[in-house]
Amino acid sequence: MVIPDPRRALARRVYYGWVVAVACFLASVVVFGSSYAFGVFYDAFIDSFGAPRSWLAFVFGLQTALLYVVGIGAGRLIDRHGQRRVAAVSSVILVAGLVWTAFARSYVELLLAFGVVSATGMAGLYIVGYATLPAWFERRRGLATGFAAAGLGAGLVVVPPGADAAIAAFGWRRAMLVVAGFAVVLLAVVVVLLADTPEEVGADSSVEFGDGETDEDEGKIDVRAVVSSAPFLLVLVGWLLVFTPMYVVFSHVVLHASDAGVGRSTGVLAIAVIGVTTTAARIGIGGLSDRLGRTRTFVTGAIVLGSATVGIAVAPTATALLVIAAAFGAGYGACGGLLGAITADLFGNRSLNTLFAILSLAFAISGLFAPPLAGLWFEIADSYRPAFVAAGLLGIAGSGCVALGSARA
Repeated sequence: MVIPDPRRALARRVYYGWVVAVACFLASVVVFGSSYAFGVFYDAFIDSFGAPRSWLAFVFGLQTALLYVVGIGAGRLIDRHGQRRVAAVSSVILVAGLVWTAFARSYVELLLAFGVVSATGMAGLYIVGYATLPAWFERRRGLATGFAAAGLGAGLVVVPPGADAAIAAFGWRRAMLVVAGFAVVLLAVVVVLLADTPEEVGADSSVEFGDGETDEDEGKIDVRAVVSSAPFLLVLVGWLLVFTPMYVVFSHVVLHASDAGVGRSTGVLAIAVIGVTTTAARIGIGGLSDRLGRTRTFVTGAIVLGSATVGIAVAPTATALLVIAAAFGAGYGACGGLLGAITADLFGNRSLNTLFAILSLAFAISGLFAPPLAGLWFEIADSYRPAFVAAGLLGIAGSGCVALGSARA
């Protein structure tokens, strides 16, 4: 007896690309919600393992770097074996890492469980969440990828506060198991819903591509030639510079707000404001970009992101800081929501997962170096303002690199 595929039933009711978009959204919620939840466990980790803050920061930094470095291998596997299989294996690895974290008895175990194993699982899910949809969408590519990328903001808003409440109620170990359980539920839905191609579920892709075909049918490309090309390298450098302000602000805005006299609580609230506005922007601006041009929208968002970082540095009051943080979130949303879309627009759908993963190395580099360099600058200048201004200017310069790379692609 052949069991009918429920995905085909869905594909007859709605273009299945939107179902895949929901799966990608949920994957992003799990990846970034689990990652950013690390911060609320900080105090508990210090008490349990007696590790210095710098050592714990290294765990998070290692996880951030490996998420993007391992993503290159994950991207190649997706191009060869499909999103669904990689998502299933990655889900098992991520949940295993979170469960191991809950039972860790030493700093070394924490480093391996959260910093290595969980990061390996996150890598595959990150590439699936961000690079899957361009193969399903062309006409509404910005809207679809923006919606999926909004999972980052949703994860930031939902998972860390939920984990914090669970720590207060059950203790940190059970709270980590709650995070793992949350991941199991959402990732099960992700794996069930995903499909590797429209043909797999009988979806009519002509609603997006006109003739129902994508450039994946045109054969393979020389990935090395694309990666070594001037347009690709310009975009890579552009991404590195554009997202430097994001890592500086997320890691230091609370301390900056305290030192600047507007209050530590204002800095904490600023992060929440960024989370909300970036979620809204990824959806709203993503759809707008389909009409205005996705690369143009990305570049504009990058300029807003960099300018807002400079504004945060000099904001004279708590109100001003929060208003500028909202602008920062909007700029971040415009950039972060279009990563997969502009990769496909500039370099095509073929080997998209691999190319996107290589470009994402920019995040590993800026994530590793930008926060500590900003901290070092503070020690020299006794203020975060010069570091924030420098990061903002670098972000604006990065927008120029992306614009130039787009013009030459």
